[in-house]
Amino acid sequence: MMHNDDKPWANKQILSPFPEIPVTLEHDNHVLIIGAGISGLASAWFLQQQGFVVTVLEAGNQVGGNLQSVQKYGCQWERGPNSFINNRPAMAQLIEQVGLKPHIVLANKAAHRRYIGKKGAMLALPSNIKEALTTGVLSTFGKLRLLIEPFVGKATSEESIAEHVRRRLGHEMLDWLIDPFISGVFAGDPEKLSVRAAVPKIYALESEYGSMIIGGVAKMKAKSRQKKLEKEQGISSLDGAMMSFAGGLYQLPATLAQKLGPAISLNTQVDNITYSAQFGYQAMSGDQIWQASQVVLAVPAAQVARLIDDLVPTDEALLMQAKACLQAIDYPAVASITMAFNKDQIEHALDGFGCLLPTKEGKQTLGVLFPSSIFSQRCPDDQHLITVFIGGGRGQHAMTLTPQQRTDLVMLELSPYLGIQGQPLWHEESLWPKAIPQYQLGHLPKVALIDEALAQFPGLHLRSNWRDGVAVGDCVENALQLANMMSQKLVKAQTKTETIT
Repeated sequence: MMHNDDKPWANKQILSPFPEIPVTLEHDNHVLIIGAGISGLASAWFLQQQGFVVTVLEAGNQVGGNLQSVQKYGCQWERGPNSFINNRPAMAQLIEQVGLKPHIVLANKAAHRRYIGKKGAMLALPSNIKEALTTGVLSTFGKLRLLIEPFVGKATSEESIAEHVRRRLGHEMLDWLIDPFISGVFAGDPEKLSVRAAVPKIYALESEYGSMIIGGVAKMKAKSRQKKLEKEQGISSLDGAMMSFAGGLYQLPATLAQKLGPAISLNTQVDNITYSAQFGYQAMSGDQIWQASQVVLAVPAAQVARLIDDLVPTDEALLMQAKACLQAIDYPAVASITMAFNKDQIEHALDGFGCLLPTKEGKQTLGVLFPSSIFSQRCPDDQHLITVFIGGGRGQHAMTLTPQQRTDLVMLELSPYLGIQGQPLWHEESLWPKAIPQYQLGHLPKVALIDEALAQFPGLHLRSNWRDGVAVGDCVENALQLANMMSQKLVKAQTKTETIT
């Protein structure tokens, strides 16, 4: 860990009985970032590029949060997210700036195929209109039900994802397509998640076009025109390809940490944060104090509630409401179990991205990914590598089991779908006690209330996946937006000061 002598803005004091408050801010443009997950690291990088001085404090012994890649047993796999989609300008910008573009690896073509489990069998999801008409995923009635979707009226109140899809597309679309998709993204229950908060693009199809189908067609046509225009102008297009890095997703936070260097302090649990108009923000960790003009809290919701506890508000009741909202955000536990098999142990070709299990199947297992089919050189050629996710909003019983019992349950539930024979060559579990935040009904009003309450403290910012999107690309995009906003405010403040003087 860096000593305070290496950081002129960190004032080391002995906390007995109270630390001495620094007299002045040594850096008006110094930003303190709590948390070194992808939200914190991307925020730090983009802010540094905008000319800010940054300090990142991380409680753990490594950066990256749930972006963790493992090289073991001659294999490479991910403990958390497995890939990202090339559809975010901020991610493309970040990769270019930190020099990771040569390390990008594209998903194999086979990975475009997705499967769901239905009545004990794996069914390929349709990828074109012809397959959609002949697929066994939906019954004839389920397909015909889609024809009336453009004539369904708009919602008059907030809906869950399940309510929205059931109303517009019918229960079969919910049961066999949307439900497993939501389990795959959120590990959550579509009956509880807000359609507007969790999947805003789906919600926007109704609000903007009055129809999911008409809106979807319009979006596809617009995307096609945009790609054609970019090609004519020689502009590099965001093609929506699935990607990772040669060293796994952890290569991104590791590279950011290397570039940020001494700006990051690991094993630094922030005990509390205080604020005053005269001295700005002070974060205390043991016998150390960091001072800054602005703070970015890039930590889970419950940690935000803890860290703002010592701030002195002008509206105490509003801050108390905000803390209650933060503490109420649910993070169900999820375990990911990675296994290797000889290829002759699995009947299915595993020629796709993976297989999701709908709630209708009655399993604790949410789904399984095929990492060795998605990306090349992830395991020996004569082996299959799979990663199974269990738990989440519908599988909390599995979280009461031991790791070996979870593995046994996964084998029992998955074997009929994949045709597994015998035991894995090896298996390893990664347990996430608080995995993915759930954007449940009422989530957006809660976020608005939190923002209103924390607006009492100028220069306090929030960046984490409990708001504004859970995907890696969302976190990076939001980090860039924050950096741009803070930079614009700083320029305006400096211009105002220069005008006055």
